[in-house]
Amino acid sequence: MVSMVSMGGTIARRSSGAPWAVVALLACAPADPAAPCGPGAHLDERSGACFCDPGHHGDPELECPAHADLCAEAEARLGHSVCDHAIDDDPQWTALSLGGGVALGGIRRTGKYMVPADPSARLPPVFNDANIYRLHYCLMADGFAPQFPGLDPAQYAALILTKAGREFHAGSIYELQTPDPLRFAFSVETAGRAEENLEPAEIYAVYRQLADRFAPGELGYLPRGTLQQGAAAAWVDPPFAVVSTNAQDVPYEVYATGVAYGRVRLRPADAATSFGWQDIVVFEEVPPELEGVLAAAVTGQRQDVLSHLNVLSGQRGTPNLYVADALAAFAAVEGQLVRLEAQPYGYTLRAADQAEAEAYWQEHRPAAAVENPAQLEHEGLDGFAEIPTETAEQRALARARFGAKTVGLATLSRLIDARYQTPGLGVPFHYYDEFMTTNAWEVDLGDGPRAHAYAETIAAWLADEQFRTDAELRRDRLAALRQHMEDHGVVSPELVAALRQRIAEEFGSEAIMVRLRSSSNAEDTPSFNGAGLYESTRGCAADSVPEAAGVSASACDPGDRPRPLERGLAEVWASLWNFGAFEERSYYQLDHSAIAMGVTVSKRFEGELANGVAFTGDLRDPSSRRYTINAQRGEVDVVSPTPGVSAELSLLTMEGERVARIDRVVASSLVADGEVVLDDARLQELGGLMARLAATYPVDVSLEGTPAPLLDLELKITRDDELVIKQIRTFLPMPSASDPDCGI
Repeated sequence: MVSMVSMGGTIARRSSGAPWAVVALLACAPADPAAPCGPGAHLDERSGACFCDPGHHGDPELECPAHADLCAEAEARLGHSVCDHAIDDDPQWTALSLGGGVALGGIRRTGKYMVPADPSARLPPVFNDANIYRLHYCLMADGFAPQFPGLDPAQYAALILTKAGREFHAGSIYELQTPDPLRFAFSVETAGRAEENLEPAEIYAVYRQLADRFAPGELGYLPRGTLQQGAAAAWVDPPFAVVSTNAQDVPYEVYATGVAYGRVRLRPADAATSFGWQDIVVFEEVPPELEGVLAAAVTGQRQDVLSHLNVLSGQRGTPNLYVADALAAFAAVEGQLVRLEAQPYGYTLRAADQAEAEAYWQEHRPAAAVENPAQLEHEGLDGFAEIPTETAEQRALARARFGAKTVGLATLSRLIDARYQTPGLGVPFHYYDEFMTTNAWEVDLGDGPRAHAYAETIAAWLADEQFRTDAELRRDRLAALRQHMEDHGVVSPELVAALRQRIAEEFGSEAIMVRLRSSSNAEDTPSFNGAGLYESTRGCAADSVPEAAGVSASACDPGDRPRPLERGLAEVWASLWNFGAFEERSYYQLDHSAIAMGVTVSKRFEGELANGVAFTGDLRDPSSRRYTINAQRGEVDVVSPTPGVSAELSLLTMEGERVARIDRVVASSLVADGEVVLDDARLQELGGLMARLAATYPVDVSLEGTPAPLLDLELKITRDDELVIKQIRTFLPMPSASDPDCGI
């Protein structure tokens, strides 16, 4: 049923036969003829605001320069269709959109778009080729990798879904089954919180940018979910048509069939969406963003084919279905372990026992091994150059004692000139084990609340059926343990005294701030990357002396709070039990009992001129031999950049150890036109160093059927203009279990 009402002086009429309703029509605000618009922009008569002309991008109040055809450039680079900046006719719309199989009732075809929310946005308006890029994330991370180097899903979500970090508005365009009175509608994705709802003026800005570039027909706004629908219902005379669906009589739809075992978790629209890989999550609405790996998804709101949830479920092969009034339908089994089977015309649900669930999980998820199980006897606080790494056997033993990060820098110390190295030392697993076995807290492990050692607690939880199968319980228990470890865990005074002495020997003084970095034996391997799972912090040996008690500033940095070594060590050790780290290891079937945490103590660089990351290859093109260099001015992070800030991206073509060609793909947004972060001489120096490492750095493990691992380097240009390699590891470009596989 489509119904329309009279709004803004426009005569409306009613019709039937489609599940859509236009509940508000265009209301026009008088234009201000004096409103100034910059070159390349025009005055919008409805809102009185300035907007960039099609083919232009910038600040419409100042200037919108003509932009290049970035879609064509991306197509030439990748060899397949990526997007268009405008849709001029029906054939072009049909080519870029998806038809058939769209779950939302009343929709004929679906496409995707992105428009700038900020004049400094890195792209002008684009319409995805949805046949290839069904996720905005994939369009940005692959189609526009030069503009968004190293983009991960969390960074993407910040750029799209929240007001604080938004660089773009993004959503879908729908061609409706019944084109009378409107043929098309658009949605806008926002985080599922009331404070993230957009105001009519913000929606209109999206509408105006789309309408100026979308010729097939007039667009209405389709609010998705109860929060957006509730906000839209309260608007008076919005300056665009508002479309709603009355199609609520479909009881069931399946988008990805299959079987799943897990505990049922109910997620109302306003609830947090944390979950684990053993959870069957029942969402009241389709979540706009996802964190974690889930066993299956059930939504009480019908999905469209390009929803993030639907695309990820299809890629991972996990069941995904719509059930009318889903929260009520699954309320009776909330928290219970069940077997769900989603079939084309219905679903089955029954209780499951632990044995069959664990057998299914073990068979249907990836398996990785702890290649160097922790060895706890070694007590030496060894400098990088003191750790034997000449042979594969020595490196394996070192990883079993110190963890991957320390061993990577120890190996590096023998391969490159000292001026490129990061000085430092390793704290072996022995002291983590000592911390875990000598500290206790009060906890109920089945025999009532009493004191149990941290290590004893972990061992009991790993053997506890409920802990192994209940993600919410795991999250809460691990959070409580980590907090106690950080706040109340006692680090051996003998270790602190010895580490103070070693820091003074290695760095020349106790009053030098150092980095305390995680170094476990569950990261930096071809089968389990583990990047970002654990914590690093900073520490000051001089803050650990008795005389420092009660002072308010660090002896290493008067502008910082005290950073005693014992607090930093406890924080790094505790991070081994981060919920996300535990879930990722569990999903890959790693043996938690064979894992330990070491600490890499290295120099903390302050006031650096630049920082960056470099790979001895192309992350998205294994056949390419070009080296990839991302660099940024000063201390501005390259891996997790500030929204709207672009890092410099350069590609190096190598001939032996010589850089034969430099392709500057993206300029840093923090330097003036014509300036660079790393000049040609620096890139020549870095490329030569990387080539020598590519030829000499030992790669002890590779995976059959995969390309050879790359080297992943973290670099700094110090305040003295010296190039330093801060970290090195092998890297195999593989999708994380919790990340979307763009399938390009």
